[in-house]
Amino acid sequence: MIEEILIYGTVQGALLALLALGFSLVYGVGGILNLSHGAFFLITAYVIYWTIPFVGFGIAAVIGLAAVVGIGAVTYLGLMKPLQESHIGIVLVTFALAFFFEQFVKFVGDPKTHYIVPFVPGTITFLGITFPAQFIALLVGAFILVTLVTLFINKSTIGKSIRAVSQDFEAAKLVGINTDMVLMTTVMISALLVGFAAVLYAPGNFIAPRIGWRYLLLAFSVTIFGGMGSIPGSIVGAFIMGYATSFTDFLIGPEFSVIIPIVVILVMLLVRPQGLLGKKELR
Repeated sequence: MIEEILIYGTVQGALLALLALGFSLVYGVGGILNLSHGAFFLITAYVIYWTIPFVGFGIAAVIGLAAVVGIGAVTYLGLMKPLQESHIGIVLVTFALAFFFEQFVKFVGDPKTHYIVPFVPGTITFLGITFPAQFIALLVGAFILVTLVTLFINKSTIGKSIRAVSQDFEAAKLVGINTDMVLMTTVMISALLVGFAAVLYAPGNFIAPRIGWRYLLLAFSVTIFGGMGSIPGSIVGAFIMGYATSFTDFLIGPEFSVIIPIVVILVMLLVRPQGLLGKKELR
Protein backbone atom coordinates (compact mmCIF):
# COMPACT_ATOMS: atom_id res chain seq x y z
CA MET A 1 0.00 0.00 0.00
CA ILE A 2 2.78 2.46 0.88
CA GLU A 3 4.54 1.62 -2.40
CA GLU A 4 1.41 2.42 -4.43
CA ILE A 5 0.89 5.71 -2.59
CA LEU A 6 4.54 6.63 -3.22
CA ILE A 7 4.53 5.78 -6.93
CA TYR A 8 1.12 7.16 -7.87
CA GLY A 9 1.56 10.18 -5.60
CA THR A 10 4.82 11.05 -7.34
CA VAL A 11 3.19 10.75 -10.76
CA GLN A 12 0.26 12.90 -9.65
CA GLY A 13 2.67 15.43 -8.15
CA ALA A 14 4.60 15.69 -11.44
CA LEU A 15 1.38 16.37 -13.35
CA LEU A 16 0.22 18.95 -10.80
CA ALA A 17 3.60 20.69 -10.89
CA LEU A 18 3.23 21.31 -14.64
CA LEU A 19 -0.37 22.47 -14.25
CA ALA A 20 0.23 24.75 -11.26
CA LEU A 21 3.57 26.22 -12.34
CA GLY A 22 2.10 28.06 -15.31
CA PHE A 23 -1.00 29.15 -13.42
CA SER A 24 1.10 30.53 -10.57
CA LEU A 25 3.54 32.22 -12.95
CA VAL A 26 0.79 34.18 -14.71
CA TYR A 27 -0.71 35.27 -11.41
CA GLY A 28 2.67 36.21 -9.96
CA VAL A 29 3.61 38.39 -12.93
CA GLY A 30 0.31 40.03 -13.85
CA GLY A 31 -2.05 39.26 -10.99
CA ILE A 32 -4.15 37.39 -13.58
CA LEU A 33 -6.45 34.51 -12.66
CA ASN A 34 -6.71 32.64 -15.94
CA LEU A 35 -9.80 30.44 -15.68
CA SER A 36 -9.21 29.10 -19.21
CA HIS A 37 -6.07 27.35 -17.90
CA GLY A 38 -7.72 23.92 -17.80
CA ALA A 39 -9.22 24.48 -21.25
CA PHE A 40 -5.66 24.75 -22.64
CA PHE A 41 -5.12 21.15 -21.45
CA LEU A 42 -8.41 20.17 -23.09
CA ILE A 43 -7.55 21.73 -26.45
CA THR A 44 -4.06 20.22 -26.55
CA ALA A 45 -5.38 16.75 -25.75
CA TYR A 46 -8.08 16.95 -28.42
CA VAL A 47 -5.75 18.32 -31.10
CA ILE A 48 -3.48 15.34 -30.42
CA TYR A 49 -6.43 12.94 -30.56
CA TRP A 50 -7.71 14.45 -33.82
CA THR A 51 -4.34 14.51 -35.62
CA ILE A 52 -2.68 11.25 -34.45
CA PRO A 53 -4.42 9.11 -37.13
CA PHE A 54 -2.97 11.29 -39.88
CA VAL A 55 0.53 12.28 -38.72
CA GLY A 56 1.47 10.04 -35.79
CA PHE A 57 2.00 11.01 -32.17
CA GLY A 58 5.23 13.03 -32.51
CA ILE A 59 3.93 15.50 -35.07
CA ALA A 60 0.49 15.53 -33.40
CA ALA A 61 2.15 16.60 -30.14
CA VAL A 62 4.03 19.41 -31.91
CA ILE A 63 0.80 20.59 -33.56
CA GLY A 64 -1.00 20.49 -30.21
CA LEU A 65 1.74 22.48 -28.46
CA ALA A 66 1.92 25.04 -31.28
CA ALA A 67 -1.87 25.41 -31.21
CA VAL A 68 -2.09 25.97 -27.46
CA VAL A 69 0.80 28.46 -27.40
CA GLY A 70 -0.86 30.37 -30.23
CA ILE A 71 -4.17 30.31 -28.38
CA GLY A 72 -2.36 31.61 -25.29
CA ALA A 73 -0.92 34.55 -27.24
CA VAL A 74 -4.28 35.40 -28.83
CA THR A 75 -6.02 35.07 -25.45
CA TYR A 76 -3.67 37.64 -23.95
CA LEU A 77 -3.81 40.09 -26.87
CA GLY A 78 -7.55 39.79 -27.49
CA LEU A 79 -8.99 39.29 -24.01
CA MET A 80 -6.53 39.94 -21.19
CA LYS A 81 -4.68 43.02 -22.44
CA PRO A 82 -7.84 45.09 -23.10
CA LEU A 83 -9.08 44.22 -19.59
CA GLN A 84 -5.75 44.63 -17.81
CA GLU A 85 -7.16 47.18 -15.38
CA SER A 86 -10.09 44.96 -14.43
CA HIS A 87 -9.10 41.73 -12.70
CA ILE A 88 -12.72 40.66 -12.34
CA GLY A 89 -13.16 41.31 -16.07
CA ILE A 90 -10.30 38.93 -16.86
CA VAL A 91 -11.77 36.29 -14.54
CA LEU A 92 -15.15 36.52 -16.29
CA VAL A 93 -13.81 36.56 -19.83
CA THR A 94 -11.42 33.64 -19.29
CA PHE A 95 -14.26 31.67 -17.68
CA ALA A 96 -16.34 32.35 -20.79
CA LEU A 97 -13.43 31.25 -22.97
CA ALA A 98 -13.11 27.98 -21.06
CA PHE A 99 -16.82 27.33 -21.55
CA PHE A 100 -16.47 28.19 -25.26
CA PHE A 101 -13.67 25.64 -25.72
CA GLU A 102 -15.74 22.95 -24.01
CA GLN A 103 -18.67 23.60 -26.35
CA PHE A 104 -16.34 23.88 -29.35
CA VAL A 105 -14.93 20.42 -28.68
CA LYS A 106 -18.46 19.02 -28.38
CA PHE A 107 -19.47 20.69 -31.64
CA VAL A 108 -16.40 19.75 -33.70
CA GLY A 109 -16.03 16.26 -32.29
CA ASP A 110 -18.66 14.77 -30.02
CA PRO A 111 -19.47 14.65 -26.30
CA LYS A 112 -18.26 11.08 -25.94
CA THR A 113 -15.24 9.91 -23.96
CA HIS A 114 -12.18 9.02 -26.04
CA TYR A 115 -9.03 7.05 -25.29
CA ILE A 116 -5.58 8.15 -26.46
CA VAL A 117 -3.11 5.31 -26.93
CA PRO A 118 0.09 5.84 -24.85
CA PHE A 119 3.20 6.68 -26.84
CA VAL A 120 5.34 4.65 -24.41
CA PRO A 121 3.85 1.12 -24.53
CA GLY A 122 4.11 -1.59 -21.91
CA THR A 123 4.44 -1.64 -18.14
CA ILE A 124 7.20 -1.38 -15.55
CA THR A 125 7.46 -3.12 -12.19
CA PHE A 126 9.09 -1.19 -9.35
CA LEU A 127 8.89 -1.93 -5.60
CA GLY A 128 6.60 -4.80 -6.50
CA ILE A 129 4.08 -2.46 -8.18
CA THR A 130 3.33 -2.69 -11.90
CA PHE A 131 2.38 0.56 -13.60
CA PRO A 132 2.28 2.00 -17.17
CA ALA A 133 5.68 2.84 -18.66
CA GLN A 134 4.09 6.12 -19.75
CA PHE A 135 4.50 7.31 -16.15
CA ILE A 136 8.28 7.40 -16.59
CA ALA A 137 7.90 9.76 -19.54
CA LEU A 138 5.72 12.03 -17.40
CA LEU A 139 8.19 12.05 -14.49
CA VAL A 140 11.25 12.68 -16.67
CA GLY A 141 9.43 15.26 -18.81
CA ALA A 142 8.10 17.15 -15.79
CA PHE A 143 11.54 17.22 -14.16
CA ILE A 144 13.17 18.57 -17.34
CA LEU A 145 10.47 21.18 -17.94
CA VAL A 146 10.40 22.48 -14.36
CA THR A 147 14.20 22.70 -14.38
CA LEU A 148 14.26 24.54 -17.73
CA VAL A 149 11.57 27.02 -16.67
CA THR A 150 13.37 27.70 -13.39
CA LEU A 151 16.67 28.30 -15.23
CA PHE A 152 14.90 30.46 -17.81
CA ILE A 153 13.29 32.66 -15.14
CA ASN A 154 16.52 33.03 -13.15
CA LYS A 155 19.18 33.25 -15.88
CA SER A 156 17.76 34.62 -19.14
CA THR A 157 17.21 38.29 -19.96
CA ILE A 158 13.49 37.75 -20.54
CA GLY A 159 13.32 35.75 -17.31
CA LYS A 160 14.88 38.61 -15.36
CA SER A 161 12.31 40.96 -16.91
CA ILE A 162 9.55 38.58 -15.81
CA ARG A 163 10.93 38.63 -12.26
CA ALA A 164 11.16 42.43 -12.31
CA VAL A 165 7.56 42.80 -13.45
CA SER A 166 6.38 40.32 -10.81
CA GLN A 167 8.17 42.30 -8.07
CA ASP A 168 6.97 45.77 -9.10
CA PHE A 169 4.91 46.25 -12.24
CA GLU A 170 5.01 50.05 -12.32
CA ALA A 171 8.74 50.31 -11.53
CA ALA A 172 9.52 47.79 -14.29
CA LYS A 173 7.55 49.87 -16.77
CA LEU A 174 9.37 53.05 -15.68
CA VAL A 175 12.81 51.54 -16.33
CA GLY A 176 11.82 50.62 -19.88
CA ILE A 177 10.70 46.99 -19.63
CA ASN A 178 8.03 46.12 -22.19
CA THR A 179 5.45 44.86 -19.71
CA ASP A 180 2.97 43.86 -22.41
CA MET A 181 5.56 41.61 -24.04
CA VAL A 182 6.52 40.16 -20.66
CA LEU A 183 2.91 39.36 -19.79
CA MET A 184 2.22 37.82 -23.20
CA THR A 185 5.39 35.72 -22.92
CA THR A 186 4.32 34.56 -19.47
CA VAL A 187 0.87 33.51 -20.70
CA MET A 188 2.50 31.64 -23.61
CA ILE A 189 4.90 29.83 -21.24
CA SER A 190 1.94 28.94 -19.04
CA ALA A 191 0.04 27.55 -22.04
CA LEU A 192 3.13 25.61 -23.13
CA LEU A 193 3.47 23.97 -19.69
CA VAL A 194 -0.20 22.98 -19.69
CA GLY A 195 0.23 21.69 -23.23
CA PHE A 196 3.17 19.53 -22.18
CA ALA A 197 1.09 18.23 -19.26
CA ALA A 198 -1.50 17.09 -21.81
CA VAL A 199 1.16 15.59 -24.10
CA LEU A 200 2.67 13.58 -21.25
CA TYR A 201 -0.48 12.61 -19.34
CA ALA A 202 -3.40 12.41 -21.80
CA PRO A 203 -1.94 9.41 -23.71
CA GLY A 204 -3.00 6.31 -21.83
CA ASN A 205 -6.02 8.13 -20.38
CA PHE A 206 -9.55 9.03 -21.40
CA ILE A 207 -10.50 12.54 -22.49
CA ALA A 208 -13.89 14.23 -22.63
CA PRO A 209 -15.08 17.84 -23.17
CA ARG A 210 -15.56 18.38 -19.42
CA ILE A 211 -12.00 17.53 -18.30
CA GLY A 212 -10.76 21.13 -18.51
CA TRP A 213 -12.61 22.10 -15.33
CA ARG A 214 -10.96 19.30 -13.32
CA TYR A 215 -7.46 20.39 -14.35
CA LEU A 216 -8.29 24.04 -13.64
CA LEU A 217 -9.44 23.08 -10.13
CA LEU A 218 -6.26 21.07 -9.55
CA ALA A 219 -4.01 23.92 -10.73
CA PHE A 220 -5.96 26.47 -8.67
CA SER A 221 -5.88 24.38 -5.47
CA VAL A 222 -2.14 23.67 -5.72
CA THR A 223 -1.39 27.34 -6.41
CA ILE A 224 -3.39 28.47 -3.39
CA PHE A 225 -1.80 25.76 -1.24
CA GLY A 226 1.77 26.55 -2.31
CA GLY A 227 1.31 30.33 -2.44
CA MET A 228 -0.09 32.50 -5.22
CA GLY A 229 2.75 33.53 -7.51
CA SER A 230 5.36 31.35 -5.77
CA ILE A 231 7.14 28.95 -8.14
CA PRO A 232 8.82 26.92 -5.34
CA GLY A 233 5.49 26.88 -3.51
CA SER A 234 3.73 25.50 -6.58
CA ILE A 235 6.24 22.66 -6.91
CA VAL A 236 6.19 21.74 -3.21
CA GLY A 237 2.40 22.08 -3.08
CA ALA A 238 2.01 19.90 -6.18
CA PHE A 239 3.77 16.93 -4.63
CA ILE A 240 2.11 17.32 -1.23
CA MET A 241 -1.26 17.42 -3.01
CA GLY A 242 -0.26 14.47 -5.17
CA TYR A 243 0.60 12.30 -2.17
CA ALA A 244 -2.51 13.44 -0.29
CA THR A 245 -4.72 12.51 -3.24
CA SER A 246 -2.99 9.16 -3.68
CA PHE A 247 -3.29 8.45 0.05
CA THR A 248 -7.03 9.17 -0.11
CA ASP A 249 -7.45 7.02 -3.23
CA PHE A 250 -5.91 3.91 -1.70
CA LEU A 251 -6.85 4.19 1.97
CA ILE A 252 -10.27 5.86 1.88
CA GLY A 253 -11.68 5.73 -1.64
CA PRO A 254 -11.37 7.44 -5.04
CA GLU A 255 -14.77 9.08 -4.59
CA PHE A 256 -13.34 11.09 -1.68
CA SER A 257 -10.10 12.15 -3.40
CA VAL A 258 -11.98 14.42 -5.80
CA ILE A 259 -12.95 16.72 -2.93
CA ILE A 260 -9.36 17.07 -1.64
CA PRO A 261 -8.61 20.13 -3.85
CA ILE A 262 -11.78 21.89 -2.67
CA VAL A 263 -11.00 21.17 0.99
CA VAL A 264 -7.44 22.45 0.49
CA ILE A 265 -8.70 25.72 -1.03
CA LEU A 266 -11.14 26.34 1.81
CA VAL A 267 -8.77 25.42 4.64
CA MET A 268 -5.78 27.30 3.23
CA LEU A 269 -7.76 30.48 2.61
CA LEU A 270 -8.97 30.41 6.21
CA VAL A 271 -5.74 29.39 7.94
CA ARG A 272 -2.96 30.87 5.79
CA PRO A 273 -4.29 32.90 2.83
CA GLN A 274 -0.79 33.50 1.40
CA GLY A 275 -0.12 29.74 1.13
CA LEU A 276 2.88 27.71 2.24
CA LEU A 277 5.61 29.78 0.59
CA GLY A 278 3.66 32.82 -0.58
CA LYS A 279 4.30 36.29 0.77
CA LYS A 280 1.65 38.13 2.71
CA GLU A 281 0.35 41.09 0.70
CA LEU A 282 0.45 44.51 2.31
CA ARG A 283 -2.51 46.73 1.50
